[in-house]
Amino acid sequence: MVTAPTEVKKAADGEFSRPRLVCFVCTGNTCRSPMAEAVANALSLEALNAYPAAVRDALAPPIQAVSAGLYAENGAPISRHALEALESAEIPTVKERDYHNHTAHTVTEEDADRADLLVAMTPAHAMELMMRFPAAAKKITLMPMAISDPFGGDLAVYQACLREITEGVRRLLFEEGAT
Repeated sequence: MVTAPTEVKKAADGEFSRPRLVCFVCTGNTCRSPMAEAVANALSLEALNAYPAAVRDALAPPIQAVSAGLYAENGAPISRHALEALESAEIPTVKERDYHNHTAHTVTEEDADRADLLVAMTPAHAMELMMRFPAAAKKITLMPMAISDPFGGDLAVYQACLREITEGVRRLLFEEGAT
């Protein structure tokens, strides 16, 4: 069961009018961060859909997730196994961020400025983000556990990574007391 983030509770009281923009960051933006983006967007939609239609129609999703890479090859597609792992786990797409159409993107200063939260997959990613964007240091956080890189692995490795990501996203953003 997904607990609605504090933002949804505030929105129901009219205190929050836009989704919290969360940017997940990994190395190449073809495996971990696009899977985290997809999971967060799906869980956000699930949290929103838990409200009665009359309330839900007046609210924005609590979180809008995007992703980027520190060393992305801009325009590269999501990896085949990442896509297959998301599909086999039946992670739904959201209209605005269909993971089937994902293309890699290098994190920019504009991304760091726009995001309410920058979520690094590993401590090394967090350190690199802090070095590149020191003004955004207060926005940078880690997944609750370092997410292993599935790059080059088979589908089972990607599915295990997706389970880690799903647990981490739930704990970080959707459980009571979440960031």
